[in-house]
Amino acid sequence: MRRTFVGPFFSLAALSVAIVTLLSCSRSERFAGQWQGNAQTIQIQNASNASATVTIDFAPAAGQNGSGNVNISAVINASQPATSNGIDQAYQANIVATASISGRYAAEDKDYDDIILSLDPSTFSVNVDPDGVSFAQNAFTGAEQPMLDSLTTVTAERWRQYITPAVRDLFNSYTTIEDIEVHNNDILKFEIGHKDYVFNRTGVPD
Repeated sequence: MRRTFVGPFFSLAALSVAIVTLLSCSRSERFAGQWQGNAQTIQIQNASNASATVTIDFAPAAGQNGSGNVNISAVINASQPATSNGIDQAYQANIVATASISGRYAAEDKDYDDIILSLDPSTFSVNVDPDGVSFAQNAFTGAEQPMLDSLTTVTAERWRQYITPAVRDLFNSYTTIEDIEVHNNDILKFEIGHKDYVFNRTGVPD
C-alpha cells in the first residue's frame, strides 16, 4: 500500500499564505478612517488672506485589498478689505466656505505605500453660506438691515465663484499620495509632489 504523506510543509505553506494575506489587509487598511490636516495657505482671487483645512476619509472596499471609496472635504477661510457702492466707508468681509469631492482610491504597489485617487468631478461642490459671511465690526453702523442682507447674499455668491477654482486645484493635487506612514494609529504622514504632510485621525471607519 502506498501512503501519501501530508507533512508540516503544507501546513506551513497555508500558514504563510494566511500571514501574507493578513499583513496585506492590515497594511492596506491601516489608513482607513478620517484624517484632518493643518490649515494651509491657498491663493484665492481677490483674497488678502486665505487658508484651507483638508479632511480625507478613506473607506476600504470589502474584499478588495488596497482600494475603496474616498471623500475629500475642506473648510476655507478667506478675507479681503472691500468697498460697496451703497455704503460710503470701506469694509472687510470674512468668508467661511465648505467644499467636498468623492471618488475611489487604489494602491499603486503591493506595499500599499502609494495610492492613486480617481476623483469624480460630478461630486465636486463648493458652498458659501451667507451665515458664514461676516463684516468688520461697526463697519455698517447706521446701515439698514435689508441693505446688509442683500450685500451678504451678493458677497457669498461672489466668493463662491472666487473659491471654486482654487479649491478644485487643491483637491486635484491629492490624486497621487506617496510614502504613506501611519504612526501610533493616529498620525498619518505622506508626500504629495515631494511635499510632506501630517494629518491627525479624527474618525475611524464604521
